[in-house]
Amino acid sequence: MIPTASKKVRNIHADLRERVLACEWQQGETLPTELELAERFGCSPNTIAKAMALLAHEGLVERRARAGTRILRNTPLSDAQSAQPGEGGVELDAFAFIYPSEQHEGIWRTVQGFQAAAHASDRRAVMLTTGNDYRKEAEYISRLSEFHVRGAVVYPKILTPEDQAAFSQLLVSARFPMVLASVNLLGLGCPSVTVDAFHAGYTMTRHLITQGLKKIGFFSNGAGSVSMRDRYLGYRKAMEEASFPMPAEWVFLEPTMHPNFADPVREPTELARGYLAQARSVEGVVCNTDFLALGILQAARELGLRVPDDLRVTGIDDYTLASKSDIPLTTYHVPYETIGAKTFEVLAARVANRGIGPVADTQIRGEIVIRASA
Repeated sequence: MIPTASKKVRNIHADLRERVLACEWQQGETLPTELELAERFGCSPNTIAKAMALLAHEGLVERRARAGTRILRNTPLSDAQSAQPGEGGVELDAFAFIYPSEQHEGIWRTVQGFQAAAHASDRRAVMLTTGNDYRKEAEYISRLSEFHVRGAVVYPKILTPEDQAAFSQLLVSARFPMVLASVNLLGLGCPSVTVDAFHAGYTMTRHLITQGLKKIGFFSNGAGSVSMRDRYLGYRKAMEEASFPMPAEWVFLEPTMHPNFADPVREPTELARGYLAQARSVEGVVCNTDFLALGILQAARELGLRVPDDLRVTGIDDYTLASKSDIPLTTYHVPYETIGAKTFEVLAARVANRGIGPVADTQIRGEIVIRASA
């Protein structure tokens, strides 16, 4: 499949083709990234991707996810050669799932649900990992159309307001249907599938209230996201219904988050030390994630606090680490596999309807899992 080329694309393609044939990049060498070339030519990465697709169709370059674009030859193919099947463009006729890392259990379980649904529907699925690099995420999305990918599910890791603004623009300009997994960006016309975050926050707070606690705090990072905010709103609703106070020092809403897939509890533990130093009178803490709850357990241990005797702690996620902690964690089971399967279902419907129709935010409820921490 050869993408439709605008004048801008044709001009950039001609420039790059001339450089390749002039051996500016030798056979086997890797071209600059699409983002670097976009900056050089003063255009979008999507425009560069289309120009690269034309070079690939001519058999001059080979494009691979994560490996970049490699020069195959510095001489043009003959017409007969370029017409051979398999040369140049690749038509995958697939759905894509773009996500940061399989090291994160929630992401991995979501991916598993998506893959299982794709397999059950006999649909080819392309899985692409990006780490925490938004630039890779943007480049992958801009390149999908050249491979005849029908649509994509994205599990974005948005760490800064700048990332969110750039990613939002990417969604608005996408040329194929897209669905967000576990993240909702309101007002962009992109359907999403998430956990019912309000229900999660409300359920865990009510659990502590029914145990007789009145001094209940809330502990969160990444608090600027819709999902994290809704968990806090669930906590606040339960506390207001019980007419319990919520002093500022009991509520910790850190707007940023710095995921470390290799050591996911390190940052939560550092934050938890500061939180427990300021919220000395709390009897229980509703944590926005299991990793935050595990951080509270570690910080409480350092302070000599006994869980659950001196402090009760709950999480949200139900990761494996939660059940295997020294003090097994009471938490809210997020059905990540179901979320992943539902993203496939929503994407399939969007592709079938050519992106036309209502845009829904599908929320899936989980349930409480009671263990020793509360």
